[in-house]
Amino acid sequence: MMLICPHSGLGNQIGNYVFAQFLIDKEIEVKFLVTEDENLDRTFVLNKFNTNMKLASIEDIKIFIAQNPPFSYYKHLFNNVLFNNKAYFNSLYKVLARIRKEYELYPSKSPSFLSKIISYKDVLKYGLNQGAVCDCYSPIPEFNNENFKEKMRQHFSLKEPLDEKNSAVLQKIKAVKNSVGVHIRRGDYINLKIPVVKKEFILEKVNYMAQNLDGTRFFIFSDDINWAKKHLKTLDNIEFADINDETHGWLDFALMNECKHRIYSASSFSKWLQYLNPHCNSLEFFPKKTDLTIEN
Repeated sequence: MMLICPHSGLGNQIGNYVFAQFLIDKEIEVKFLVTEDENLDRTFVLNKFNTNMKLASIEDIKIFIAQNPPFSYYKHLFNNVLFNNKAYFNSLYKVLARIRKEYELYPSKSPSFLSKIISYKDVLKYGLNQGAVCDCYSPIPEFNNENFKEKMRQHFSLKEPLDEKNSAVLQKIKAVKNSVGVHIRRGDYINLKIPVVKKEFILEKVNYMAQNLDGTRFFIFSDDINWAKKHLKTLDNIEFADINDETHGWLDFALMNECKHRIYSASSFSKWLQYLNPHCNSLEFFPKKTDLTIEN
């Protein structure tokens, strides 16, 4: 049995969910290890979509803890510890925190338990079929089968109708010939010194689309909407989608996915929007490294 642990922001949650579905298509037993405790992690929102998640029971977790993995798993543990693999230790924290919080079980950090925290890369490379995975954040080549993509698009349709404010934005998106969704990811990236997209990149691509597409209107989605308003306010045919806070980012995701064309940021949120894009002949721009900057 594989335990899949969706966590953190929507992009990371989607990544681990899609990896789980990929494994299920390979006839591997998968159960989900989740928490809706916002004190432990970001808001869990996969249940807002038409997702299919078989949640792990306390009996499943007890079996997982008690299982002795094949000897080969210890090699991966040794390499993770030897090279101080930060991704591994982050995954270990995520898995342990959920087991403790959701099931009130406190497994000892024995080599047997620690070796079962594995990477999706090792699953693909070595064919591992038991363990806990929570490190697949972005689309990978294995997900590019068109039938699989279409199935995932169905999974990420909304379970319930939009509320009045979001419905109003959706109607505006559908009313224009060429709607353009612009995603601007900043937020905690600034303090964490993670590169963010330069305003020049956004302005250049907006101007290009305005000149080459008829009937364009730009819909701006951002976790720092004040920055967007300050730097993009002089643009024509622009609308700032500022009705959803960070805990409702899944609504922004659904709305931007309705936009025919896209300007993306360097984030997992944007990568999954691109992967799940339902529109044919969509004009899309994803920033290169030279389009990014680390702000002080």
